[in-house]
Amino acid sequence: MSTYYDLYETPDVQNTGEKQPLHARIVPSGTYSKKDFIERVSRYQHFPQNMVDGVVGAVVDELADLLGRGYIVELGELGHFSVSLKCTQKAMSKREIRAESICLSNVHLRPSKVFKLKVRESLRLERVEKSCSTAGKTVITVERRLQLLEEFLKKNGGITRLEYSSLTGLPRLKAIEDLNNFVVTGTLRKRGTGRAVFYVWKQEE
Repeated sequence: MSTYYDLYETPDVQNTGEKQPLHARIVPSGTYSKKDFIERVSRYQHFPQNMVDGVVGAVVDELADLLGRGYIVELGELGHFSVSLKCTQKAMSKREIRAESICLSNVHLRPSKVFKLKVRESLRLERVEKSCSTAGKTVITVERRLQLLEEFLKKNGGITRLEYSSLTGLPRLKAIEDLNNFVVTGTLRKRGTGRAVFYVWKQEE
């Protein structure tokens, strides 16, 4: 089975006004839910579904606990999990920072060479026949953009303007307009200021 990709215009982050080179991005085949994933593992790896479900739940719980206690966790061929932090208030010296102004930024996975090799071996790349892009610019519906946004936030917790522009293929100004509209409609909530602005799901606060 082929993995489809398309070519998109890279956002002009520095506002140089120059045409940016194209970059390749996977066209998602869909989303696997936890239930779908467990059924797949059970079917192809020959484990009972309730056993797979229990192991997945236990791994998630123990992983969250260890990361929350400051550990880097290695899960064999999968790779290393770690946590990054952020300051919610600007500070120029350590004396200006209080513990309550430090919070979780993200959970990161650094995949192992073995895992990346396995993914590479399973890739059968093929460019989509009917590109959704015109002159390198993506044209997708707002519903599809919301779906991509929701999937991204479920994995990452927050999204920046640049990340949203790259995710959807929208030019910078249109990406900002989209995000502002989502804030107005109550879908997103804006966090930070200036270049540190990012967005989270309002429903999850």
